[in-house]
Amino acid sequence: MTFSEQRTERAFDARPVLADKDARTLARDVLMMSQDEFSAARALHVLGPSRARPSLPIENPGLRFRCRPPRPHRPMTDPLRETLQASLGQAYTLTAELGGGGMSRVFVAREEALGRDVVVKVLSSEVAEGLSVERFGREIRLAAALQEPHIVPVLAAGVTTLGMPYYTMPFVQGASLRDRLTQGPLPVDEALALLRDVAQALAYAHARGVVHRDIKPENILLSSGTAVVTDFGIAKALQVSRTVDADAADARGITRTGTSLGTPAYMAPEQAAGDPATDQRADLYAWGVVAYELLTGQHPFAARTSPQQLLRAHLTETPAAFPATSTVSSRIAALVLQCLAKDPDDRPASATAVLQQLHDGQRRTDAAPVQSRVPRRIAAAVAFVLLALVATGMWWRGATRDATTATGAPAPVMMAVLPFEHAGPADQQPFTDGLTDAVTSKLASLSSLLVIDRRSAATYRGTTKPAQQIGKELGVRYLLEGVVRWAKDGAGTWRARVTPTLVDTKAGTIKWTGTPVDVTLDDPFTAQGSIATDVAQAMEVAVLPVERAKLTTRFTDNPQAFAAYQRAQEMINAAARTSNFTTAPANGDAIRELNTAIALDSTFAEAWGALARQHWVAAVNFFGDSVDIARSREVVNLALRRAPSEPSAILAAALWAWHVDRNRPAAQSLVSTALSMSRNDAATLATASDLLIFWSPDSARTLAVRAAQLDPRSGRNLDRAARQSLTSRRWVDAGRFGEALVTLDSADERGWSILLSLQVLRGDTTAIEQLSTRVKQNIRKTSAQLACWMSYGSTQSSAWYLGLPAAEQGLSSLIDSVSYYDCKTDAAVRVSGTADGRANSDSIIALLSPSRLSSLPTPPWSHELTILAYAYANVGNKSAAQALATRIIAEGRRMEGQDSLPSTFDADGVASVYAAIGDTASALRWMRVGLRQGYSVRWYKMNPRLRPLHGTAAFERFVRENDR
Repeated sequence: MTFSEQRTERAFDARPVLADKDARTLARDVLMMSQDEFSAARALHVLGPSRARPSLPIENPGLRFRCRPPRPHRPMTDPLRETLQASLGQAYTLTAELGGGGMSRVFVAREEALGRDVVVKVLSSEVAEGLSVERFGREIRLAAALQEPHIVPVLAAGVTTLGMPYYTMPFVQGASLRDRLTQGPLPVDEALALLRDVAQALAYAHARGVVHRDIKPENILLSSGTAVVTDFGIAKALQVSRTVDADAADARGITRTGTSLGTPAYMAPEQAAGDPATDQRADLYAWGVVAYELLTGQHPFAARTSPQQLLRAHLTETPAAFPATSTVSSRIAALVLQCLAKDPDDRPASATAVLQQLHDGQRRTDAAPVQSRVPRRIAAAVAFVLLALVATGMWWRGATRDATTATGAPAPVMMAVLPFEHAGPADQQPFTDGLTDAVTSKLASLSSLLVIDRRSAATYRGTTKPAQQIGKELGVRYLLEGVVRWAKDGAGTWRARVTPTLVDTKAGTIKWTGTPVDVTLDDPFTAQGSIATDVAQAMEVAVLPVERAKLTTRFTDNPQAFAAYQRAQEMINAAARTSNFTTAPANGDAIRELNTAIALDSTFAEAWGALARQHWVAAVNFFGDSVDIARSREVVNLALRRAPSEPSAILAAALWAWHVDRNRPAAQSLVSTALSMSRNDAATLATASDLLIFWSPDSARTLAVRAAQLDPRSGRNLDRAARQSLTSRRWVDAGRFGEALVTLDSADERGWSILLSLQVLRGDTTAIEQLSTRVKQNIRKTSAQLACWMSYGSTQSSAWYLGLPAAEQGLSSLIDSVSYYDCKTDAAVRVSGTADGRANSDSIIALLSPSRLSSLPTPPWSHELTILAYAYANVGNKSAAQALATRIIAEGRRMEGQDSLPSTFDADGVASVYAAIGDTASALRWMRVGLRQGYSVRWYKMNPRLRPLHGTAAFERFVRENDR
């Protein structure tokens, strides 16, 4: 059966099940392409006698019909569909056929693993016979690299068992632009919005060397009020994949997939003429045809009906000017006609230029003067109020992000560097990722830029979200994107070409496309500095001389050292995404990679800084396990000597100075130095915040919030901002960051922990129970810490917690184990009384032995020491409890440097110790301190450790006086 006959059978068989217009569309295609009488007659039968030839948009004048009765309908098997399903295997299930064009058939399939519908397009056997499948697959991979909101991406590609190439794309819910046009003319504003979307897609693809070659209403789909373009790169893939035997295939009547691919009604003159130099400007011509059709209501060559007539018109005829009655602005009309110029050189230089002219033309229309209806006195009053608000600092800061600061200096511009697209072998992906990270670090060193942390930006790898949505989620004005294409040169050496693009998320347009930069494996550093420098120039941001030098300074001259450093960073980032603390094995692997980097280049400052940081992580998180504390301290000091200007090394030294040496002046000086060197780095701000919380809670919170702003997709930074808000008694902010963390990842325990702890502090058992229900709906197995917070909701919740065995709680460190038994102590008291908690207190005393306490690199008023004091009191050793409580208070005041206490002092814990040993007056004194720290009377009433006070006259008086 010929292709036309197959097409005819599908059209005829579609009549009972498809809408009448869908069957007619198939039939019209058959009639237009038919080369035999049977197919033509069959198509006319589908169309029906009342609307057969007169309603056809394109006739075939070379065809002479000898209409005979159609063949009787007979059931037919579909070998192509069966072959495609067999080739797809169980991963996809074909559910329906959408039809297709002359070169392919289109199916809807269910992707079983993800439960979503996709489109599968399989090339016909006639087309496949003239192709190099290998070349076609290579070109499809280039098309798959296109990730832009207005482009329907290619998801996967393959070959059926019969050698027919296929590819998959997302299933877009919505009609095509052609379907929309059949319903009547579009309003001008709607048409311009759709044209802008298509131009945006073209600008993005052209910047990456991909030309569509078949822009037409059928390939423009409408989804949620926007336009998305499908089949990008397919025409080029067909063209370049023709084999040397293609001419022979043509001789046998097979469709030639070469010189004049495209649709006659939308084909540029050079494309129609088969010019091999056809480039991206052919897409601009097709865009012009579509634009003319949308804005005037008819095709520019509507009087020409046959393919031959249309091609001749594209080559020789000039479209009519826009009607005088048109509401389209003269600038837009001139742009459309310029795109329809016969000579490509007379068209706009690029799709980016088209976007700009669209913007300018629309802005000129929107800027028409309008008579104000606001009385001048009211306007003046409003202006005066606004000036007063600005003068007093009350104006919403979010509205001034693109303005200037109060000092008159330009406010830093927010941007993000999205993961560069990798078009090359899988084993070179780490190199591309390292290039992205390096460019991010370079740009983050500029004081006039605020750059989103690479870990937040990495969450958008392969995203299909619109630029405007990403900009809103990250709070940025600009996105830097890049494509890294790999190839081997004549000597067999891998080389890459990087093409950077800067996108304005506010306007949804490309602001700048950089000159492609070549890079090799043995020199990744030149490209890093070059791209960062070009981006800074394109953004027109101020760059200080010292910063300009940093942009071109190499991290290291040793590519292997840089690769080891990048591997360590990925390990650290991966661990941070899965837990509160970096796990011991992951931390050890990262340390080994960093040691490798330093062994290869002992002057690699960033590697020294990261090594110091990870050794501190090992010391603080895994003390009491198998970590050599002395070795960690030695490495931190060595890093500070080798990399005295590296913020990570400086802050690691500050952590030791404060937590171990108890040297607050030294710690403060080191923190100030680190911040002066890196004010816009999320990691630096976060670590500085962790230190400042002990002597300046408000400053610590400010830094934590800024770190969360620069790394908004980081659970760790959102968690820090929430905890610092708790410490600063900013309950609303704490809840806001906690909810943001839950929204970011409902399976991340930290957000739930923040929300639960906030309700525990408030003593709201009803809210705790409600939150616990939400937790159980989102988290399959809770950790011991999260379950602890949940246990405060009710007696039943406490009993549930008591039933959780230690072996199943993933207690990976000494701190985890101590907290687990401490919480069980409380749960036991709530369920049965004080005596039942003593066994857990015995476990705490055994865990916190004097030898382990001597290695504890945390301040002496730490939560663990307060837990130990209460454990002593709970087992009846009042003298030991009293001694520890006295020591904790004295050390706290000494560390503060005055007769006061740090904001992190655990006043509630100390009050609990005194209540347990029977010192009511001291307990109430520390409860009053706790009230100033943010604890509530409701919490004191539900805290099981204060039960010895319940019923006493002093406690009841305290409740009456403070329960407001």
